[in-house]
Amino acid sequence: MSHLSVADWPEPVQWKTYFEQAQQLLGGPLTHLDENDPVRRKVTSLDDAGTYLCTLKEQEQSRWVFGRYKTLGIELSVDRFRPAAHQFANALTWHAPLSFFEKFGGRQRVRDLFDLGNRTFKPFYAFGDERVQVASKKKSSGSVDIETELLGVFWLTYFNAAYVAFFGNQKFDGLPGVERGSDGSITVVLGDNPKSVTNELREQAAATLGKQSFVNPSDTLNKPRGRFALTFQQLLAEL
Repeated sequence: MSHLSVADWPEPVQWKTYFEQAQQLLGGPLTHLDENDPVRRKVTSLDDAGTYLCTLKEQEQSRWVFGRYKTLGIELSVDRFRPAAHQFANALTWHAPLSFFEKFGGRQRVRDLFDLGNRTFKPFYAFGDERVQVASKKKSSGSVDIETELLGVFWLTYFNAAYVAFFGNQKFDGLPGVERGSDGSITVVLGDNPKSVTNELREQAAATLGKQSFVNPSDTLNKPRGRFALTFQQLLAEL
């Protein structure tokens, strides 16, 4: 599950609040937070976690931090940039094992965590699905340029108001599981759980919005920035 954002991300106090709410949703504590992977540095308090995450050295433009909820087997990573560094998107990514997802209430906990992240970090695009589904979007030509194309439509997919306008509000009427936010955003929920969603449904949803806007792993052509996806500058203008 990933959230991508060009908004200025929260400072230590807001991160503490987010971690507190995440712990309540997941049912276990944040145990480790470290700039090294595998993580070894233990979390002594959530105040400490928020401060550690937001501390950038004088010459650093970004901080990449890894976290772990050891008792749950859940991991996360945060790639956070200085507010002025708008050539990159901030990213928060969670990894939950299938064992957690299949436990009683685990599916709803993941869904609630997805919604919490979308409220907290103001992403322009967020998604959640099985790891194999996300990995299937990897391109042989290299990493995906998110200013030229988005990865896809997954089990859970969030589009902010700017992207809803970009695709056209009416196109979302043709998708299943559309949930509209009061801020103009839309969350698409393709099924009860990832395994209930067919690959055909994922691809059909992407085609409904515009297949050129999403990754085709076999496509080796370079798409122009801003034609099939919004650039960071366009997204910043809508904040």
